[in-house]
Amino acid sequence: MTEEINENNESATTKRTGLSLPKLLTSIIIAIVIIVAGFLLIKQIGGGVAVVNGQRITRSEYDMRYKQLAASVVAQGGSATTTEMQSAIKQQAIDNLVSETLLLQAANKEGIKADEKTINDQLTQSVKQFPDDAAYKKALVDQGFTEATYKASLTRNNIIQQYLKVHVDVSSATATDSEVKALYDQVAATNKTIPPLDQVRTEVENQIVSQKQQVLVNNFIERLKASSTVEILLK
Repeated sequence: MTEEINENNESATTKRTGLSLPKLLTSIIIAIVIIVAGFLLIKQIGGGVAVVNGQRITRSEYDMRYKQLAASVVAQGGSATTTEMQSAIKQQAIDNLVSETLLLQAANKEGIKADEKTINDQLTQSVKQFPDDAAYKKALVDQGFTEATYKASLTRNNIIQQYLKVHVDVSSATATDSEVKALYDQVAATNKTIPPLDQVRTEVENQIVSQKQQVLVNNFIERLKASSTVEILLK
């Protein structure tokens, strides 16, 4: 009797849906597999390249940063197409985005806002460096920017600089005479056209100070990372 009922139920299901129960279950399983596979594909390809304290860094953000870094390499006379350089740019793009996100998150917690006047002044100065608007826009494109993304970059940098000014003391970064001479001699060894040291001392000192300041900033960022949750999704 039970077998007859089961057979009748299956027969009724088949008439209503056009599928027998085994076929229906198989279709459901296939659909679930497709959905899961699609989710994993989105996560790996389009969903993001990293997650910083729960905030996702998107693939489009990574692609844009990679393009900008690659353009910078080319602008300096290098090649961005070798396997080694592509790997280096990829790593730098991820590192930059993670560091930037950590700093912006920290700045946001302290309520730091962008200084619009400073940003607009920087935009004005950038435009003045070119003979006309067309040349300015071409330079932006060559560096991987649009006008909108360039302003967004200046905005992020402005917020970060305000935050770092409060939290990182760079006054200890100075250049000694021995450090200046050592760096000058290093450059002069491969560049015979470099002017005498007394003519470029300021530039050499500034480079040394800038490098030391960057070390201080990097150390601070590493401390932020240590107290944060960072997951790299890009392989």
